[in-house]
This record gives sequence, C-alpha cells and structure tokens, in this order.
Amino acid sequence: MSGSRSPWVYRHTKDVGGVHVHPYDGLPLEVLGQILPRDGEPSTSGAAGVVGYFNQFFGWEGPTAEGSGSGWALSGATGTATVAINNLRHGEIVLTADATANCDPTLQYGSTTLGARFVYQVGKRIWCFTRCKLSTITSMEFFFGLGTPDTEPTVTNTLPADGIFFEKANAATNLDFHARQDGTSTERTLMLPSVLVDDTYVIIGFVVDKLGNVIPYHNGTALVSKTIAAGDANLPNAAADVMQFITGFRGASQTVTYDWIMFFQEV
Repeated sequence: MSGSRSPWVYRHTKDVGGVHVHPYDGLPLEVLGQILPRDGEPSTSGAAGVVGYFNQFFGWEGPTAEGSGSGWALSGATGTATVAINNLRHGEIVLTADATANCDPTLQYGSTTLGARFVYQVGKRIWCFTRCKLSTITSMEFFFGLGTPDTEPTVTNTLPADGIFFEKANAATNLDFHARQDGTSTERTLMLPSVLVDDTYVIIGFVVDKLGNVIPYHNGTALVSKTIAAGDANLPNAAADVMQFITGFRGASQTVTYDWIMFFQEV
C-alpha cells in the first residue's frame, strides 16, 4: 500500500499544551491496523496486526513479461509467459502460456531473491483466497497457495518442498489440497463438492485458524471434512519453512484469469 484516500483516520486526544503527542495521530486507520499492537500504543517491535496483499485488478503493478517488479516475479520454464490486464468493469488479470508445452507460467509474490514472508505458526491466523477461472480444465495443471520458492510448482515438475496449497493434475476436474513439509504431503483429494468448469469463476482459499487448523473453502463455504488439523506432521515448520504466495499452471496456450487475489497473516 503506497497511499490512502480513506476518510477514516486515527485520533489520539491525549495532548500536552494543546499539542498531540501520539506519533500516529491523523494517519488512516488502514495504516494503523498494520503497525499498532492491540492495546493501541506504538509498537517497539515493528510487528503487529495483519499484513498482506489484496488486489481486485483495477490496476496491476507487477510484471507483464517475464521478470520482476513491485515484489512480484513472473517466470516461465520455456517459451514465453505473460500477464495482461483486461478492460472490464470488475478488473481482472490473465496469466497466459504460449504454445510451448513446458512454458509453465508462474506468478509469485516474492522469490529466492525478492524474499518470502509467510510462516505457519499456531496462534497466528493466515488467509489465502482467489476468485479465478481456468480456460480448459482437462488440458492444464494448476497451483494456488503458499509455498517455498518454486518456479515450476505444478505436479509434473516439482511441488514446493513446503507449503499449504491447492493443485490439480492435467486431466483432473477437481482440486487436491496439501499441507507439505520437506517434500511430504498430507493431501485431501477431490476437494470441491462439484467439478471445475471451463472458463467459469470459482472462489477457493483457506484459513489457518488460531488453533493452527487449516480449513479450505469453496465459494464461501468451509469444507470442514477436508480440514488439516493442527499438529499434523506435514504442516510447514514455523522455524524453517518461510513461504510466499505462488500461483501458476502447466498447459500450452492455456490461461488462468484472476478477478481478485488476497493473502494475509497475523504478525
């Protein structure tokens, strides 16, 4: 977030001689929500609240060709991967593979050089969601979620060594869900109550709750029976497995369109 036009600002009325002494008086509430601890006083640790990213793609600050920018990295194994922003009222971006079989477009917030920021830790919630659509369901693999850096994250190549994510194989019409550590997954298969449909939007995502349970969602409904419980041996290690947001696919001349993406965590 580089600026705000919000009318909602923080007011701290304590003053000395009519002069405000709180350093953040007058700043937008959305900024204060990122930097103040729960008691409302300035944080000395620099860590408080909820941090992350949301975009409904009225604009796109990341790369449109392979490369990096504004914290995003776009890569393709071979051929050419691109991102385009559509001229639609609701805003959306389209991740596209060229006709090369192993193009494998991958879009990451962070990378081995740009840094990773997400940590699974009991007591700290995480939210990771998107509204997206796949062009031809049975002609592409797909990946969405958090993982350790990986420029070819789909199942034909190598799933990230550590992460919490959705994925599908090439001919599959449904998604699988993983908690993964050191290359070993706890996997929930056939996640969705109905199959994916070509070029049709679906909302998928997951929440890590305060207890450390990982709960997947489909179109706003919790898939409770697919929960990966806190204490599972394959949940990422909080001390060692720092993750980043990753999405991508494998499929020549295919596309994935994103209406919006969000990923946040408590700190």
